[in-house]
Amino acid sequence: MKITKNQQKLRFKILDKIYSKGPISRIDISKESGITPATVSEITGDMINQNLIHEIGEVIPEQSKSGRKKILLGISPNHSFYIGTELSQKYISFCLTDNIGEVVKKNVIQLTSHDSTNVLTPELYLKELQGFIESCKDYNPKGIGFAIPGHFDYKKKSIITNNQFWKDFNIELILDNINLPVFFENNVKCMTLAERLFSNNSNDDNFIFFHVGRGMFCSYMYNGELYSKDNYLVGEIGHIIVHPDGELCECGKRGCLQTYGSEAWIIKKSQIIFANSETTFLRQLVTEKEKITINTILKAYSLGDEGIIHILHSAIKYLSITINNLSMMIDSNKIIVHGELFSEPLLSNLLKEYLDKKINLLALQNKQDVIIKDYHNYTGALSASALCISNLLIN
Repeated sequence: MKITKNQQKLRFKILDKIYSKGPISRIDISKESGITPATVSEITGDMINQNLIHEIGEVIPEQSKSGRKKILLGISPNHSFYIGTELSQKYISFCLTDNIGEVVKKNVIQLTSHDSTNVLTPELYLKELQGFIESCKDYNPKGIGFAIPGHFDYKKKSIITNNQFWKDFNIELILDNINLPVFFENNVKCMTLAERLFSNNSNDDNFIFFHVGRGMFCSYMYNGELYSKDNYLVGEIGHIIVHPDGELCECGKRGCLQTYGSEAWIIKKSQIIFANSETTFLRQLVTEKEKITINTILKAYSLGDEGIIHILHSAIKYLSITINNLSMMIDSNKIIVHGELFSEPLLSNLLKEYLDKKINLLALQNKQDVIIKDYHNYTGALSASALCISNLLIN
């Protein structure tokens, strides 16, 4: 049955509510969306027939021991399938997920800057992407989401970034050879979107997603939407100044958070230690400074390398200062912190210690949750599938 544009708009609104707040009853959908109960019942009935949602069970409202029971609705798994992929100089990753974000298959290819046979090129990426798409053909994926280290210019078909490597990366080669619908978004914005759609926490909070990688970026979910989606400067948290007399950042300013907390700068400083210290544990872990990775640095940290301890503790200190400042500037219920650095328990605990010391300015201020999200090198790809679901299924 063909539906009108207005009916489609209402359908998207209802489905989005079930994704973000489910399990949820029809009457609560009506109250929160402003859509009449009759329309909600009609549209959800159609979605049940399409196996997109299902009835989970009955609950009695908490405020009353009697009264009409509510039937909760939830998203049905395996309704449709989507591919997500992340572009990174550390690795390229691919995920096939169903419509609730359950990973059906994944592939992560580690990349190295010191091995010329394993350096990322558009041709290598296209080959791996085509191979993954072929391996997923039995699932009939509906589209592909791309999580990218920057922002996407749909007119020029290029990545907007200060990193020359990504500026020159030939996206058109990929687009010309892929037949599925494609969607591009900043990798951290994808992670923020995935957190809302896939977290199964039955709420629709305003929250901040703070990602620490080779660079760093901060995204914000506000009233169910990515905040300031088209302003590319919003979220460039790495270029907030935390030490006015600090080192010169690539952006031209001194003392940016990037120069203390980003993986790129942590690796750069560790390479200096490798070259100049005879006692560093780094020399026991790698034979060349170019082979130093964040994983190498975390191993040296766990072994008690004093130079590495100083670098990482400084990073955590300035990251905690920035996170505390965010809570005073942005209306959010929680801040989600994500990055490989925090896979080391001592560092994640140190961050929590710094954050626990913050002073509440108002006695009535609610405590803001800071959640350290488990790190996986396929998180970006999984998040890109959320981008695809958002564009093809919900919006």
